[in-house]
Amino acid sequence: MHQKILLAFTAVCSFSMTPLIEAFPGVAAGKVSDSEQTADDEAASSFAADGVIERYLIDPRGEVEGLLLVDGTHMYVTSRAADHLVRALKPDDHVQVFGRRKSNERLVQPDVIKNLTRGTTFIVPLRLDLPMQEQARRLSVTEMNATGTIRLLLYHPIKSTVQGMILSDNTQIRLPLDASEALRRSFQIGDNVVIRGNGTTNQFGRAIEVVAIGRSPASLVPVDAALLSLP
Repeated sequence: MHQKILLAFTAVCSFSMTPLIEAFPGVAAGKVSDSEQTADDEAASSFAADGVIERYLIDPRGEVEGLLLVDGTHMYVTSRAADHLVRALKPDDHVQVFGRRKSNERLVQPDVIKNLTRGTTFIVPLRLDLPMQEQARRLSVTEMNATGTIRLLLYHPIKSTVQGMILSDNTQIRLPLDASEALRRSFQIGDNVVIRGNGTTNQFGRAIEVVAIGRSPASLVPVDAALLSLP
């Protein structure tokens, strides 16, 4: 499948591929499920974004799982490839991204990321192409708080619904899985929020999964399926 993505990328770009940053150990070449094959056939890779990497996206346990560009474009890569990603792509690198993007969204589903700064190319692996990292079993979270205004909304890589946000202090916020669709739609850029939750801070940033939210400490309420808007 990676060969197929690479061929599609080459055809779109009409230039020779630069060397890969590194090979992915454990990739089972040629082993593609029917659903993955159908998805490949229906959505050939095409030019999706051009910009400078602002920061890594991390989950509340601190694992790197994607990239945020300076213009707000963001994309996800399986956290199983985190070590490869941080070696291949770094903040302030200029990149071109090939994949899929809806014209009215800042979310890209990447297949290939060309690093113009370093002259290299990163092919995005499928999640099941790589083994689970041992680190994932050791990561833990602690109780944390955050206060600020919503600077950017982050979207789910498949559902395209709001799954979190970045605050004015660059804390990355993740909504729990049972947060209602109405609540997800209620957030607006510039909203003041106070967050209580669980998360971590490391060299890549600060991330929290929300337990309670409000516009002030006095208005904090638990986030669950019954909450329909920012209180």
